[in-house]
Amino acid sequence: MRKSRVAALLFLATAALAQHQQSVEITSEPSHHLVLQNEYVRVFNVTVAPRATTLVHRHNYDYLFVTLGDSDVVSVRPGEKPVALKLKDGEVRFTPGNFAHAAINQSDRPFHNTTIELLQSSANVKTCTDSCDDLSTPCAGICTQRRKLISSDQWSVWLITVPPTAHAEKYLHAVPHLIVPVSNLGFGVQDGSSDTPIIRGPGQIDWLAGGPMHALINKAKTSASFIALEFNQEKP
Repeated sequence: MRKSRVAALLFLATAALAQHQQSVEITSEPSHHLVLQNEYVRVFNVTVAPRATTLVHRHNYDYLFVTLGDSDVVSVRPGEKPVALKLKDGEVRFTPGNFAHAAINQSDRPFHNTTIELLQSSANVKTCTDSCDDLSTPCAGICTQRRKLISSDQWSVWLITVPPTAHAEKYLHAVPHLIVPVSNLGFGVQDGSSDTPIIRGPGQIDWLAGGPMHALINKAKTSASFIALEFNQEKP
């Protein structure tokens, strides 16, 4: 009981400290590391040490974040009640922007995520709850699975799982999109132009501008999973 009271007091003190800090731009927050910026997104690799608290920082844009590893975090917005977040590995959430907060890592391990600021407006954002699996491409044998997680009029977020020896087909690359691995990836390019596999770890992102691209084959002994944020092609 005493330990729980101490933890509660420590939490309240940390939250109160976060609420009274002067907010900083996200690019000035030490746990947020900018890794990519283009006309669509600004992407940050975020790592918060165990039991640590970020500075109060501003999110001026709507954003998505991909959780890398199970996490126990508290989000504290100045003047508002703290919100506890129990996040699962690979979980993706959308958050409207124009606010400031601090993130408190309640866990004994680092809190790691990929934060993706959406630099263009998003309309009709919704989480997929029905008929989320993409069945548009016929498949026989070992198949890649595409499951829609979140979508808007401008973009969609997919969880893509590629079993060993299965192919990530060309249609995955038809539009501009961001790849965020949530497991270790070891892909080979199917056209035979190179025997060197494409190796990525969780959070080691890639931006693909769209257009023709060869299918990839999973050369690992386990299934590979990654998040694909796909932007819709602009209408003429």
